[in-house]
Amino acid sequence: MGNHSFSLKNRFPEPELMSDQSQVDAYAKADFSSAHSDLILNLKNRIPRGFQPKRILDLGSGPGDMAFRLAELFPNSNFTFIDGSMPMIAACREYFESKYSGMERFSFLCERIQNFVPIQPYDLVFSNSLLHHVDDPFEFWACIQRSMDENTFVFVSDLLRPISSATAEAIVERYANGEPQILKEDFFNSLLAAYTKEEVDEHLTRTRLQSKLICEQTSDRHWVCFSKPSRM
Repeated sequence: MGNHSFSLKNRFPEPELMSDQSQVDAYAKADFSSAHSDLILNLKNRIPRGFQPKRILDLGSGPGDMAFRLAELFPNSNFTFIDGSMPMIAACREYFESKYSGMERFSFLCERIQNFVPIQPYDLVFSNSLLHHVDDPFEFWACIQRSMDENTFVFVSDLLRPISSATAEAIVERYANGEPQILKEDFFNSLLAAYTKEEVDEHLTRTRLQSKLICEQTSDRHWVCFSKPSRM
């Protein structure tokens, strides 16, 4: 973060993989309970009544807290957790091992989503805060398309790029004021690397997913993209 404000008409990409151990450790120790609880509630409000997915894919699972909340929401489902960072997927596995005595329904893959080719479609494809890390956003949406069929429910959430760096700094101070500096700087950089809702809408149009998915802004810093109710 700096002292000069500038417009964010264009995004400022950040490294695709979060592989620095100190950064991974900071994320693993951070308290994201409020944001993650809100996201789970948002998902519950979007999925069809009685939806019981057998196979769930979590793209960019991170250090485990969000993945664990997803697993608790669907206690009878089998999960595939993917992250391109070895330290991150190792942290996720370690988190689950601290919570569960049996790990049979969980698979942890260290793999870039650009290389992931599923054997069969998943019933639920979930991703939180991954898109802004991917160099080419259409590789992200291509992975979504490879992992779904007409019956798959898709739920994607990510940060929303603000209009200026000053607005980004204000958001960081509002929501991460008490966090370590490494997290505050990463949050700021992630906001600059994020996409606007209009850009996500353009992604859906260009990938011909606009007939299947809808994008909505949910806060001053988040959007969600999910399967249209009429499809289920």
